[in-house]
Amino acid sequence: MNTQKSSLVRIGYLSGIIAVIQFVILTAIAMAIYPGGYSLFRNLFSQLGCTVLSNNGQSCMPSRIIFIIACTITAVLNIPFMLALRTNFTQTKAEKYLSGAGTFLGITASPFLSLLSIFPANLQFGAHILVTRLFFLLFGQAVIIFTTALILNKNYNKVMAFYGVLVAIAALLYIFLFIQNAAFQKFTVYFMISWVIVQGIYLWNRKKFLGKQSRSDYKKMHF
Repeated sequence: MNTQKSSLVRIGYLSGIIAVIQFVILTAIAMAIYPGGYSLFRNLFSQLGCTVLSNNGQSCMPSRIIFIIACTITAVLNIPFMLALRTNFTQTKAEKYLSGAGTFLGITASPFLSLLSIFPANLQFGAHILVTRLFFLLFGQAVIIFTTALILNKNYNKVMAFYGVLVAIAALLYIFLFIQNAAFQKFTVYFMISWVIVQGIYLWNRKKFLGKQSRSDYKKMHF
């Protein structure tokens, strides 16, 4: 039973890693085929989800479809990642409560990530901005809460833990001050997904090491 649970947890970490990789690859493809050319520092991610170009009405549907797929896959894979992340916090009641709240906020953020790609900014600007703010706000709060739990956890690398503080600050600055700044948006998004992949890889390797150590201890006890 423990082996099965451990495998599910590792799958959760792997989900986070896959989510980041596919998001970077698919959005890069969407940028490459974006009509008229796409600039990392001038164009917002939301423009990848538009139906047409604002200046000449040229269709953006190929980029839009890829952007929707990238965001939706990321939103879905974020759920098992958050559930797996929570399994690291079982030592104290404070850790359990914090990780529970962080998991809830992280999972709640997922649908809004998909919706911000589905609501095109050129046709449904109000709805697009609303779900965008909700995603960054909820995910940013999840990172803050998990970071607090990580700091309290005696077995967790403190450098890895404090990394989350910077990610959360960037997310909150973006939604409140720089939501229309393309350069800061890219910095924030890539910073946020770097948190996911860094935590995923770190926890995957940690789980793998603990699993080997557990099997080694088992053999010593029985042979």
